[in-house]
Amino acid sequence: MEIEVTDFNDSASLINKQFSYQWDVIETILTSMPLHLKASSQLGIEGSPIFDPVGTNEFIKTELVEQGWYTNIAIPKKYQFLGKDIDCGNSGMIIEFQFSNYPFLLNNLLRSELFFKSQITLNSDVTKLVIIITKAKMVPASNSTLYYEQAVKQLTALTQYKVFDVPIRLVGLFEKFEEITTIVWSQYKQQRSRKLIQQKQCQCIISPGKKHNSRAIITML
Repeated sequence: MEIEVTDFNDSASLINKQFSYQWDVIETILTSMPLHLKASSQLGIEGSPIFDPVGTNEFIKTELVEQGWYTNIAIPKKYQFLGKDIDCGNSGMIIEFQFSNYPFLLNNLLRSELFFKSQITLNSDVTKLVIIITKAKMVPASNSTLYYEQAVKQLTALTQYKVFDVPIRLVGLFEKFEEITTIVWSQYKQQRSRKLIQQKQCQCIISPGKKHNSRAIITML
């Protein structure tokens, strides 16, 4: 996949000074990752290829674990009203996958800000930097799920009024148009299930949507 980043609260400088190795690992994993797709169950477009958050999550986590990262890091019990765990972390950098409904971005932002300001230890490290990974708008997905361009607007507005101080690098996942693209197609027991029935490599071509800023059209080969 291709990636695009937007930095907030001087995160680029912090990464260059302190987290360049960790970022290199993340960038290598994301740019080598195939697009993960599954069949939609949405009324009217049943069976159409859409973004697969479960397969994407598992791919990134598996690759990070091989590089010595920690996953599903427990949040201290007194703060579990904001969730039970963090997706991934290493040496004070935490990663959050934002592939679900768009309001969850603000929940993860709020708890990251809490960790940052309170200096809570997560897996023996205090939070210094947050990486948020989401998909681009071009990728067809379930209704109301967050996309990169939307997240940029939200975080930019909040930064303008100094709502949060934690350094954040927002990462968007993109693909090229009109090229043969290798993808991973996953079939699950049920629509919202994580139980995998079958997974295989396929190819597709991704074309721009029919209207400006609409999601892309995926043609399976």
